[in-house]
Parts: sequence; structure tokens; C-alpha cells
Amino acid sequence: MKKINLVVDNTEYKDVYVAESFMERFKGLMFVPKQKSFNLLIKKCNSIHTCFMRYNIDVYCLDKDFNVVKKYVNVKPFRFILPVKNTCQILEIPNFQENGL
Repeated sequence: MKKINLVVDNTEYKDVYVAESFMERFKGLMFVPKQKSFNLLIKKCNSIHTCFMRYNIDVYCLDKDFNVVKKYVNVKPFRFILPVKNTCQILEIPNFQENGL
């Protein structure tokens, strides 16, 4: 996967991995241990699940110009975010600040 730097919601994220292929998008952050977690931009995506994830994440639903359409904070494992209108890509950011994670 390639890496990019990205500014979203006035926050700069460095070394964001970009999931573009079907397998990269399918796998996402599933089964990735906390110690090896990373920020992930999922292209061509408007909904996600957090099944088989080992930590909470913040989710940014972005339009084609990287504007925030909707934000979900501290999404726990085994949750679903249904399709969000005007979303073309999703940014997943590991969140270890809440609940002692």
C-alpha cells in the first residue's frame, strides 16, 4: 500500500496508508494488533464495519475532495457504519485515548 500525508478536519495525518485494491479495502484494519496499527484511507468506500478489530477507531467519511461529510468518534469493535450519502472514501484512525485502550 502506498502512503500519503493528509489534512482532515484541521488535523494533519502523516503516513496514511491508502487501500485501493479490493483485498486492501476488504482487509482494512481487521486483525491488526494495537502495536502495529496505522491510519488507513479506504478509497471507493461509503460504509465500514469494525468486525475483528482489536481497538476503537475514529472514522471520517470524506467526499471526493477530502471534505468531512460525517465523523464518528471512538467506534468500538464489531460495529457497523451504514452508507453515508456523498461519501467516496473513509479515513480510519486508531483511537487509544478512550476506555484505557
